[in-house]
Amino acid sequence: MSEYSAFPIRGAWSPVARLWWMRPWNPNPLLRPSDRLEAVLRIIATLVVLVAIPVAGALATTAYTSDAARIRTEDAAKTAVSATITAEPGQLKAHLFEAPVQWTRDGRPGTATVRVSSKASLGDQVVVWLDSDVLPTTPPHPPGVAAMTGIGVGVVVLVATWFAAWSLVKGSGWLLERHHDAQCARQWRQLNRPIREDTQ
Repeated sequence: MSEYSAFPIRGAWSPVARLWWMRPWNPNPLLRPSDRLEAVLRIIATLVVLVAIPVAGALATTAYTSDAARIRTEDAAKTAVSATITAEPGQLKAHLFEAPVQWTRDGRPGTATVRVSSKASLGDQVVVWLDSDVLPTTPPHPPGVAAMTGIGVGVVVLVATWFAAWSLVKGSGWLLERHHDAQCARQWRQLNRPIREDTQ
């Protein structure tokens, strides 16, 4: 069958053959302009999906490097001291307790109210992390936090880009399909009108 002989029958051709027939530069005069437009949009969406992979990788690497440097700087200023609970812990919420503690660092005493475990009691020793201003702060970040940040950025970029490309293809396909339906309805009415006039 010549490629100029007829439209491809939906479902009769393989997906590869159908994609080849729908190429925008196909000289077949039976290929509608809207079909060419849809093919161009599909090509653009495919290119966007492919380009998004190295872009997401670069952004993920940048996010990881930046977050790792920030974490190293923050954690380098943190110091652990051994503190003593000076009163019975109080329960704030379910599984959340806090208690006043006291410590000595470089000959200087310090006090604060920090979170403790549910099993802590008066006189127990707990570890308190202090920042550069000798104030209680959070413990050092666990290993892998920066890596997870980088992975998260990469995944978000990929998912957002691929969803945008998918939406472009599906949305344009839906609009063009509606356009085709409306065009066919108009052509059918134009064709049916002379037939009714001839039968009157």
